[in-house]
Amino acid sequence: MSDDRTEDVLRRALSLEAQQVQPTGDGLSRIQQRVAARQSRYRWLRPALAGAAAVIVVGGAVGGYAVANHGKGDATVTPENSGTPTPVVTASSFPTTAIFPFTKVADERAWEAEYAQGSMPFASDPTAVTESWIEHYLLEKGHFSFTAQTDGGQSDVTVSRTIGAAKQAVTVVHLVQYDHAWLVTGASDAGGALQFSAPLPGTAVSSPVTVTGPAYGVDEQATVEVRDGETPDLFGEAQTGPFGNGSAQWSATVPFTATSDSGVLVVTVASPADGKVGELAAEKVTFGATTGHTAAPETAYAVEGGSLVKLNPTTGASEGSVAAANAEGTVTEVHVQDGSLEFTAGPPGCAATLYAMPVAGGTPAVAARADSGDEITGFTVGVQGRVVYFERGCGPDAGQGKLVFPTFGHGPSGSEVSFPSLPPLVVGDPAVEPDNLHVDAFVRTGNEGYLARYDIGTTKSATPSTSACPGFDPAGGLAAAALTTDANGTLWFAWQTGTGIQVVQCADNRPAVAFTTTENDTPSSLSINPQGQALLATTTGKLWRWNGSGDPTELSDVAGATSIAWQ
Repeated sequence: MSDDRTEDVLRRALSLEAQQVQPTGDGLSRIQQRVAARQSRYRWLRPALAGAAAVIVVGGAVGGYAVANHGKGDATVTPENSGTPTPVVTASSFPTTAIFPFTKVADERAWEAEYAQGSMPFASDPTAVTESWIEHYLLEKGHFSFTAQTDGGQSDVTVSRTIGAAKQAVTVVHLVQYDHAWLVTGASDAGGALQFSAPLPGTAVSSPVTVTGPAYGVDEQATVEVRDGETPDLFGEAQTGPFGNGSAQWSATVPFTATSDSGVLVVTVASPADGKVGELAAEKVTFGATTGHTAAPETAYAVEGGSLVKLNPTTGASEGSVAAANAEGTVTEVHVQDGSLEFTAGPPGCAATLYAMPVAGGTPAVAARADSGDEITGFTVGVQGRVVYFERGCGPDAGQGKLVFPTFGHGPSGSEVSFPSLPPLVVGDPAVEPDNLHVDAFVRTGNEGYLARYDIGTTKSATPSTSACPGFDPAGGLAAAALTTDANGTLWFAWQTGTGIQVVQCADNRPAVAFTTTENDTPSSLSINPQGQALLATTTGKLWRWNGSGDPTELSDVAGATSIAWQ
């Protein structure tokens, strides 16, 4: 958005609020001076600044916000902004589905540097952030009220307005706290009827994007908008057409032109009482055309019968072996990261060495080696080539293991967590979080298992109490899973339910089922490409492809793939 347009939005927001109330003393002058001083530093947050100024004006002083006290009724509080901020319990890594007021960790850190001096105090309060987002970012004007339910580092703010003679909830805005900032990560219909089926939150989309959700009601119609992630710019919109009265789903195909690398999908249904917004849901998306994402890669890699092969991800057919890798012995697992091909290989039944080589070809180099008599049963490569692997004694009866972080800089030998007896043990691949400080893994504790989260600097227990996806309950499932992270750093995992395999995306501790297979098989490997499409391999050598929506397809030409890489 141009500087002139941004300044116009800012002026309109200040003018509208100033017309409603009279600030005491020189309050308005101080606000305008503060906004002007920060315009050059926070261009992407000018709509948010307008919202902050509006909230400040209404309160008559900096920080006068009306918030709810954990669902116990509305109250007025005045957040203090001292020079030494009070420590808070926050998310340990920047939320990948953050929409507003910050979409990048660098922007949030820049704000933190000036927070103690009074910069944008609204960003430290979930209700004020919600008010600014609704009225100045989505540009939904109205006499809204806001009620927050906050628990630790998460907050759900219900947004309501008077429709007809009754006060009705329009949406529930979900926020996550990161350091002192509260970040909008999405919004859901307060009644639960208006939902997204596809795309999933954080998915990379291109124009036109098809947005779907389950139908409901009798005679409904929705508006779907593609908006910028940092300004009020509207990139495109479309109508769903009538739905309900027995129809299976609503759908809209939205052509758009994006000028940034991230944005938000917003779907609204108008109230029949006054034609204004009656239901609203929103989720983050990224834009492939502006983030360098192109069409899906033509070649994937798979392990078939102990050999590493190139694979056609559309048909599952082999396109030739990788001779240099197969020369190192029996290959058991493969990953692709930033143009590098990583794989484990060794004598049959004991793949003890992790190798890396360029995708374009070359000689494999040793990246990590298990202790003598051990094998590497699962590994991953995170940001900047950070390697994590789980090793255990060779053979099914081996009784000890350890989770190793060899390149994280914790001493000359790296850091590790011991597993003195098995179980517990790590099943499948671990996953490195984007902060390079935490590792997620599916830990089998017997006949059951859970998603564990390790802090590489402090965790010593094989079974940490922290969950990698607190909203996920594997009760009733079997202790088998495959983990990975996508291009946005979001955790994905496949687990055996007892009737099939369920693939789940966990964004900001909120699990969402992406797809489910129809056969009760055991997952062995999961790979997500930059477009949010998935390849799922099983221990029986079957391969499933999911194109980002709908049901997965079993690839018929695959010849027993047990590990898959597609990035």
